[in-house]
Parts: sequence; structure tokens; C-alpha cells
Amino acid sequence: TQFCSVEQLYYLNSLSLHALFYSALRCSREMIVMNEGSKHLLRAINNRLSALSFHIREYYWVDMNKINEIYRYKTEEYSHDATNKFNIYPEQIPSWLVDWIPEKGGYLIGNLQPAHMDFRFFSLGNLWAISSSLTTPTQAEGILSLIEEKWDDLVANMPVKICYPAMEYDEWRIITGSDPKNTPWSYHNGGSWPTLLWQFTLAC
Repeated sequence: TQFCSVEQLYYLNSLSLHALFYSALRCSREMIVMNEGSKHLLRAINNRLSALSFHIREYYWVDMNKINEIYRYKTEEYSHDATNKFNIYPEQIPSWLVDWIPEKGGYLIGNLQPAHMDFRFFSLGNLWAISSSLTTPTQAEGILSLIEEKWDDLVANMPVKICYPAMEYDEWRIITGSDPKNTPWSYHNGGSWPTLLWQFTLAC
């Protein structure tokens, strides 16, 4: 990522990087020859896989139940037993999300930082999370159910959108610097990427 611009780094959302890293760790584990010298390395890989899968499955998953839970969050909690571990404010839930997300199904959000959640649906991250088994089987089924339910938004006639929804208006101007190649529903900003069809097929 050292060769990417600031705008490109924004679009390389955390979920996609986590999913690709998880997949790379699993592949590296398959290539390592088991012997006395590699035991420590294999243990480290397994520990990292376990920690990463727990973090993503537990904290990145959003469905209607999770949204209702966020609405009941108490803020400014900083203890080990805090429910709201990332100090997320309920007001951060965007208005489009409640009307958009179906009763059944869910997805992994694009990014999670202290006091900030990126609720947009990122196709690559979600599809690769399924393909690499980063999701649980129930979560994988939930993501595919959401895609089926929201087919017109995510796939439509020119498959597949890289993310949904696109950033528009002031959000687009501030975050992209009014980048003309990333106008709403173009390129990284909600554009259609037919190359995602093979990841979608693999995930299915």
C-alpha cells in the first residue's frame, strides 16, 4: 500500500485487507513443512488466524439484531467488560441502513475504528471473507441472502458494484477531494466491477 494515494488507501477498506490477509495466512500454513524448526511459526500463524477470525466475526458483523443492539449502547465505556468496546455512538447509524438491511441476512462492515463504523457494503471483502472461511457458515449464508434480497442494488445489469452505497455530495467532496474519477457510482465509489463475478461465484 506504500504506492497508493490517500484516496486509494481510503477505498482499500479494512475488511478487504483483513480477508486477504486471513487467506494468505491459511495458504502459508499449507505450504510450511511440519518439522521441529517450523513448530513455532505454525503456532504463531494459528494464533493469528484464531484472533483475526474472532475479531471480524464478533465486531464487524451487522444485521438487524446488531443495529438494535447499537441503538441501546451506552457511550464512554472504557472497561474490559464494556458492551460498547469501540465507543460507538448510536447516532452514527446512517439513515439509509435501517431501511436497506433486510430482516434476514447481514454483512461485514467496511471498517471499524474507535468511535467510527463504516457501514457501507464492500463486495470484495464480504465475498473473500466467505471464500476464505473468515465468516461463520451462518454469516456466509446471511451475506448471500442479503445479496439476493438487494440484487438490484448490488448486482443489477452491470455486475457487481464494488461497494454500496456510493459517497455523494459533501462526503464525496471532503473524502475524495472532489476526485473526478471517483464521482458517485464510478470506479471505487460504487462503480461496477465485472471482475468480481468470479469471487461471487466462488463464494456461492
